[in-house]
Parts: sequence; C-alpha cells; structure tokens
Amino acid sequence: MVRPALIRLKKFLVRIISHYRARIVQIMHILSAALLLSSIAFFFIYEVFYILPNYLDASGCAYKFNWLLLLYLLHNILGNILYCWGTDTSFVALPKDRQQPLATEAHLWHLCTHCNMLVPPRTFHCRVCNCCILKRDHHCNFLANCIGHVNQRYFVALLLHLTLGCAIALIYNVLYLWEQRGAVLSNPNEFVGVCLGFHPLHLTMSREALFNNELNWLIFNCCILKLNAIALMLAGALLIIQLFMISRASCMHAIRDRSYDLGFSFNMRQVLGKRMLWTMLSPMVRSQLPQDGTRWQQPLDNEAKKPA
Repeated sequence: MVRPALIRLKKFLVRIISHYRARIVQIMHILSAALLLSSIAFFFIYEVFYILPNYLDASGCAYKFNWLLLLYLLHNILGNILYCWGTDTSFVALPKDRQQPLATEAHLWHLCTHCNMLVPPRTFHCRVCNCCILKRDHHCNFLANCIGHVNQRYFVALLLHLTLGCAIALIYNVLYLWEQRGAVLSNPNEFVGVCLGFHPLHLTMSREALFNNELNWLIFNCCILKLNAIALMLAGALLIIQLFMISRASCMHAIRDRSYDLGFSFNMRQVLGKRMLWTMLSPMVRSQLPQDGTRWQQPLDNEAKKPA
C-alpha cells in the first residue's frame, strides 16, 4: 500500500512542477539573487563599518586604502553580476545573417529538437531559459541567466573578485578576533576552540555566560568568520573549476571535450577577449571576443594549414 501511494504522490508532484515550472524557476531566481546580494551587502557593511574601525585609525591612510580596496571589489562584484544577468548569450541574439550556416559550415551545425532549428557547434539548449545558448557552460540560478560564450568573461571576473573579497574579509576577521580574545576570554588559548565551535560554551552556557554580551558578540563574530571561510572555499573552488575548463577549452556542459584546445593563452583570449587581463579592472572595460560563437577553430585546422 505504501509503494503505490508514493508512486501516485511522485506523479502528482511531477505534474505540479511541470505545470508551474516557469513560476517556480522565477521564484528560485529571485530568492537566489536576493540571498547573494544580501550576503554581499551584509559582509561589506560588517567589514567596513564595524571590523575596520575597531583596529584601524579611521583618519589614517591604512583605513582609507582599505576603504578604496573594498569599494573596488564591490564595484567589480556588483558590476559583473549585472553584466552576467543582462548579457544575452543565446543563439537568437545573433544577427539574422549569422543564424543560418554558410555552405562550408552546414555539416558542422546540428539540429536542436527543442527550438527546431540548426545551431552551430558548442551551442546547447537550456530548458530553464528555453533557448539555445552559444557555448553553453551552465545555468546559474544566482544570476538568473545561462553562462555561455558572451558572458563567461563576467562570470570568471565575478568569481575572482568574490574570492579576493572573501580572502581579504577573512584576514580582517581573524585579525580582529585575535585582538579581542584576551579582553573577553579568561584564557586566550580558548580562542581557537570558540572560533571552530568546539568550545563548551557553544553547547552548555552558564547563566553568567548567557548574559555576557561581550562573549555572545565574540561567538557571533566567530560564526561570521566561519561563514566567511565557507564562502571563500565555494568561490575559490568555482574559480579553479572555471580556469581549469578554460585551460582545456571545455565547459561544464561538455567537460571532457578538448577538441577545441588551442593552448592556454589562446583559450583565455577566447573567453576574456583581446584585452585579456585588463578586463579584470572593471566589467565596463570593452574587450572584443575573437569570434561570434558560431565558428570554432580546432587544432586539426592549424595542422591542415601548415605547408607539406
């Protein structure tokens, strides 16, 4: 009796999800984006208005330098989020004359059964966006858009600046907590236990410790420190994965495909454009991509061009 009931429940949920799929995706996008933006805003306010003034002179050069550094990171993080979200990397965004293959390229294109049209190599359909994406890497719920040929540059820059921002914030938080350990804890050696969450006070707090505001604030700061470390690991891991795939000229959708690998420098230029590392200064730096996403050079093409 239990198994048929579970099967009926599963079919019911599948029907509900398929019927309200677009609405569910829209809600997930909104919630994910809100979580990302609120986390960025919280950490920026926390570091700039609480952590930094507690161990740096607000009128000194060091404080102003850190302010400018964090503003630079915030500009790049928010700017790249905006460009990732607002950049259309779909096949139908191409000019009309490039949506049809040339006679010499027709054998390389394939039919998308969802869109019912011919699409170029490395172009794959996204069921969430409901369109074909040029060199589709993956669909990002936090950015409410697919990452592909046109906006992968902004995604890589976003991950780089998120990693740098989390690393710098982690240094700030560790320095601040290290300075505060002696003022709150009777034994400063307990600092590591409180930060890692192994301290007995996290499990059984006495009545005096429960109403000790300084100790409670220290534990809260330690929780922020742990969230900071988790965010650093996630952003850093995603950045490493992206750089690894770019070095192989592959993508998440076809991670084992290395048929377009022309060397690390050329592969990076295909993602970042002609200005390469200058794009890391700001998302507003223009950097033209070497091709439009319909033609992809392969190592065999270079061998064929060499004289016999």
